[in-house]
Amino acid sequence: MDETEKEGLAHAMAMTPHTVVVVHTRLTIVPVPSPDVPTGLYDPDEGRTMTEERHVYEGRVVATLRGKPMKRVRYEVVVDRGDSTALSTKPAIVMLCRGPNGFYWGGVGSHFTASREAVALARKVGKDLAAKPAGKFGYCDG
Repeated sequence: MDETEKEGLAHAMAMTPHTVVVVHTRLTIVPVPSPDVPTGLYDPDEGRTMTEERHVYEGRVVATLRGKPMKRVRYEVVVDRGDSTALSTKPAIVMLCRGPNGFYWGGVGSHFTASREAVALARKVGKDLAAKPAGKFGYCDG
């Protein structure tokens, strides 16, 4: 990891309450209705135009680096329709927020390859953050 990646990982962890190392096992894509939008995919069953998609990721948690320990995780990402949907089964470090409907991705800069170096750094950052009072999670709504 270069210094920019290290700083990005530490920053994303500080801006989100949950960090896990996950092996993704499933991806479900659901169109999101967009009222009064003239472009996008028109869904006659819904009677609406779809310009975004909800990608629902599920996976096995290899390690919890920040937040409540868990064995499995399910989280959502809302993207523009047609964005990349490849599901990698390689371990990844993912920073998550929690909302009324469950976990959601912290956003751009909240996903890293789970190299040994990155996981070791994330463990250290997680311990350092746990020793401090929790602040505002800037990557999360509210």
